[in-house]
Formats: sequence, structure tokens, C-alpha cells
Amino acid sequence: MVNTILLTIRSKIENASKAEKILGEYILSNVQEIPGMSVAELSKKSGVSQATIVRFAQNLGVDGFKDLKMELARCSVDDVTNGLYDEISPNDSVDELKDKLLVRIQHTLETTSQGLDKKVLQQTVDLLDSVNAIQVYGLGASNLVAEDFTQKFSRIGLNVINTQDTHAMAANFLTQQHEQAIFLISDSGETKETLILAKLSKEKRIPVVSLTSNEHSRLAKLSDIHILTSDNVPKDQVRSAATTSLISQLYAVDLIYYLYLQKDYDQNIQRLKESSLLVSEYFDKKH
Repeated sequence: MVNTILLTIRSKIENASKAEKILGEYILSNVQEIPGMSVAELSKKSGVSQATIVRFAQNLGVDGFKDLKMELARCSVDDVTNGLYDEISPNDSVDELKDKLLVRIQHTLETTSQGLDKKVLQQTVDLLDSVNAIQVYGLGASNLVAEDFTQKFSRIGLNVINTQDTHAMAANFLTQQHEQAIFLISDSGETKETLILAKLSKEKRIPVVSLTSNEHSRLAKLSDIHILTSDNVPKDQVRSAATTSLISQLYAVDLIYYLYLQKDYDQNIQRLKESSLLVSEYFDKKH
């Protein structure tokens, strides 16, 4: 498996302290030398304290400097010198593009999986199971995730309302005469339309579930349940950010879906079989 520690370092130093930024940039510039250094040697050469090094390693999700050295030692010389961890370039060959996207997708799945809180996921499933209707909304690329959510949960019998007409969604808050929840998808958590829907939902006391990569966003703060996806795409890598954020969101929806299936596994699997047979009978056959 491709090692993604360098992408993690790049993303973490963006919001790190001054000392940690200095350390992170030194590590990225001297990847191959770090595994052979002691914490005292790295402290002297980078100009930061040993405590900063230990803290930085822990912030990366490894147990300490020893584990960080092991991760860096796994980085191949060719991968580093050939720019595998650099942003996608117009001069990349097909093989280079494949490799760069692969490492970013793996990194996204790893960081998303690590960051998803089990209690939050279970709370989401319990809420979806307790209501009679779920409104789901996402704009742009997030709408693809909303469509995926709709397709999955509709096939096991949930009443999912998915439309790009925000006025109709707002009207549903008043006209739907049963318990409902709203599932809002926005990578930034700052999309105008999602914020308006979240505020309206709160006014009508309708539970809000949000899926974003920004735990400090206005949408996250308005939500009853906030599902945090990966925010570990360095901001200088905007060309690959759209791909990885979408994958992170789809992965989170899949987890919620499978957790929901488990609540009443036999019945839900039967519903899936029946919907598949229905489609096959009326649409797959030649008439």
C-alpha cells in the first residue's frame, strides 16, 4: 500500500503553530534523512524543541517520533524524488496521474475512516430510523452524494425527499404531517442554500444532520448531528480536492447505509432483493 504520511504532513502544517510549520517543512525537504536521526538531532537541525517534535508526531496520528520515522522510512526514494506527493501537473503522464490519484484517494479514505466518530454514526442511524421522512440536499458535487443517499435508502423503504428546489424543501417543513429530519451535505459547510435550510429546520424544530469537512463551519454549528469527513487535502492541491472530498462524502454515506442495514438486516436485505427483482422484471427484459 502506498504510504500517505507526506500528504498528512502537508495538510497539517497549514493550520499548525509556527514551530510545527518549520518542523513540517524541514521534514518534507529531508524525508530520507529523518529516519536516521534521533529526536535531539532533528531538534538541533530543524531549530525546534524536542517537545514540538513529539507533539507534531502525535498530531499526525502516530504514537510518537519513533513511529513517525518508521512511516517516513516506508516512503520510497523514487516516490519522493519523482513527485508522487506533488500536485497534479499538466505534464504528468497517464501512469503518473494514476499513481498520484491513487495515493490521494487512499489518503482520503484513511483519514476519513480515522476521523469518523462511531457514536455520531450510530446517532445518525438511530435518528434516520426514528423519523417517517428524510429530506436530503447537496449543491453541485454534493448533490451527487445526495443522489447516492437517496438511491440507497429509498431501495430499503425509507421515504427520502431529494430535490434541488429549496423553496419546495422549505414548504415541506410545514406541509409534511409527520416526523422528519434533514440531511445536508456541504464540504465547506458554508454553502448559502444549505445554511438557509439548516436555519429554517432549526426554527421548525426539525433535526439537522450535516456532512462537512469543516467542524468549525456555520453548518456544523447549526446541526444536531455533525458528521466530519476528511479535511486533509492541502489547499495548494485544489485540482485534486474536488475528487477527494467527493470520495470522502460517499464513503461516509456508505458507512451510515450499512449501519442502517444492520438494524434490521434480514428485512432490509429482502427489500433490496425485491426492488432488484422489480427493476429486472420491468426494465431489463426486452419487450
